[in-house]
Amino acid sequence: MLVLNKINVGNNRKAGSLVKSNVAVHPEAIGTPANCHFTLASFFKSKNSIKPKSPYIYHLLSHQFIYQKTMNKLINKINTFCFSLENRLGLLASCLIIGLIILGFDMLYITPKFELAYHWLQYSILSNNPFDFTTTIFVRYRILPSFLGYITFLRGNLFVVVPLIFSLLFISAVYYMYRKKKYVPVDALLFTGLIAFSCTLYIQLTAPGYTDTAFYFFIFLSFAFISNVFKSALFFALALLTHESCLFLLPGLLFYAYYVSFYKKDILKYLLAYSISIIPLLLYRNWVSGHVHVEFDLDFYFSEKNIHFAMKRVLPLIPAGAFYAFKLFWFFPIYAMYKSWQRKEYKFIILISIILICNFAQLAIAFDITRMLCLGFPAILLSAEKIKTSWSSSRFTKFALGLTLINFLILQNYVSADGLIPMLPLPYTSLVNFLVGI
Repeated sequence: MLVLNKINVGNNRKAGSLVKSNVAVHPEAIGTPANCHFTLASFFKSKNSIKPKSPYIYHLLSHQFIYQKTMNKLINKINTFCFSLENRLGLLASCLIIGLIILGFDMLYITPKFELAYHWLQYSILSNNPFDFTTTIFVRYRILPSFLGYITFLRGNLFVVVPLIFSLLFISAVYYMYRKKKYVPVDALLFTGLIAFSCTLYIQLTAPGYTDTAFYFFIFLSFAFISNVFKSALFFALALLTHESCLFLLPGLLFYAYYVSFYKKDILKYLLAYSISIIPLLLYRNWVSGHVHVEFDLDFYFSEKNIHFAMKRVLPLIPAGAFYAFKLFWFFPIYAMYKSWQRKEYKFIILISIILICNFAQLAIAFDITRMLCLGFPAILLSAEKIKTSWSSSRFTKFALGLTLINFLILQNYVSADGLIPMLPLPYTSLVNFLVGI
């Protein structure tokens, strides 16, 4: 996704440039040479090899060899499938198909729900007529998704389709951007998985009324097009019209612009552009407040009662809520900042710290811990990019793939002020419902 203009990748090519994708088979796609018939047994039979003195060491090396061979085969199959798809249909269509496959897999890993409840009820009513002020809607300031549902006739009960479309666009956009940056398909998929295989997407499927994936999509594009101040500011303005909580990412977005800028004076352009991007939200809120009172306003969120409730109920659950937002994917920002500290790359540490600190600051006024912290997904992606530039391509791919597979083994949960809520796999819940029905 994200455009790290200051970081060199491969042959000193700037990672920030969005270049045309070459969908021909890439040399990096090859995990193991096709003509390599090397086996562990043949290695130990070699005269120059050092034979292990212990059967335990031999078995350990055997298992390691099998693991490496399995990973290579899996990587090759993924690359072959994606390259074949892109050669037949083109990159854009392939991204949408891959997005659909990932979305379908997510609906198996956790049980999706499509009942009218929570914010869906509010957004669905708002989508019938976004400018009807006779109805009390406490999410009225978050107008964009309902307005899009209104003009596309996805109104009322059909509004659930709008967040699902944004979920697909979000996944597909992540894969598309990384392929445009010349990442081989398996790496592009792994970066997409950092988003798709976390609560960033899971929550959307279990609480379909929420429109989080809509503003995640726009925030992603704001970071991805950081080299184009107009596009970045435009996408940020659309994110704000979807949910005002995106303001918590503004400091990180500004510092990211400073981090990647060739000319530091350009930061004034970004500051002006992002300031202008807030104006549509302010004008709309001012216009709506002149017609009707909206419950979810600044007075509500920053009231002493709300903050006291958040501190009392949310604070003890933050560690669990934070973990389940990305689970083992938290490795990337932690390790990236650790290595940056060793290399005295303090600007990167400041960048990730600003994103995470501002992200956690939401919990002073909000109750959905895991859901709120998913807004910090740019820190995960940026950190993974940072690690990829310092490791060999093969090492990063195998590590990220292994981490992703292990992450699936950890039962997914969602944490709010009400406690920990399991997000059980669809096959399990279907089996339980079947047995109970008997």
